[in-house]
Amino acid sequence: MGPGATRATASAAVEAVLASIQLATADTDAKLHIAHFGTFERVTRAPRRGYDINTDAMRDIPARSELTFKAANGLLRS
Repeated sequence: MGPGATRATASAAVEAVLASIQLATADTDAKLHIAHFGTFERVTRAPRRGYDINTDAMRDIPARSELTFKAANGLLRS
């Protein structure tokens, strides 16, 4: 992308990168490391009980997987 890039072009590029990251980490034990940026990893959360504030009752929360990100050391330095 150069100086003439539009907001729509930048948005499309970011969406493409995020879609690629999700595809690369679709497997539950997959990690994606981007040098000098960080690591994306899919982790599975166990089922648990939680409090539902709308009904004032406890409810079961099913197991799920989520994408996590750990920043590289150099990324967080000012």
